[in-house]
Amino acid sequence: MELAAHWLSLMEYATLNGVSLSTLRRHIKAGKVDFRVENGRYLIRNATTSHIYPSTALSVRPAAVHERPAPTHSREAQAEIAELRLQLQKARQEIAELKTLVAFYEDDRESPNGSS
Repeated sequence: MELAAHWLSLMEYATLNGVSLSTLRRHIKAGKVDFRVENGRYLIRNATTSHIYPSTALSVRPAAVHERPAPTHSREAQAEIAELRLQLQKARQEIAELKTLVAFYEDDRESPNGSS
């Protein structure tokens, strides 16, 4: 039976599974993970019932969550906090994508078949 899966950006996968972006990039380069490229963005398959890594490839542990009591905020403050969190997540994703592009172009420049 095929696992239901969807594709996540590197940042989304890293955040959800507590894996560093550099580790994900190394595993993409080594062919250890299912990935695809859409519009210049790397996407990683995220199965709903298991991690994308074979059990022998990488031990993935969720990031530690620090529990603390939620402060009480007005509805306006809660909406602003939610919007700021969304903006921060998008900014982090853009930074991760830019880092990926820089690494790609640096690798391409250094390769013997590069255009330089």
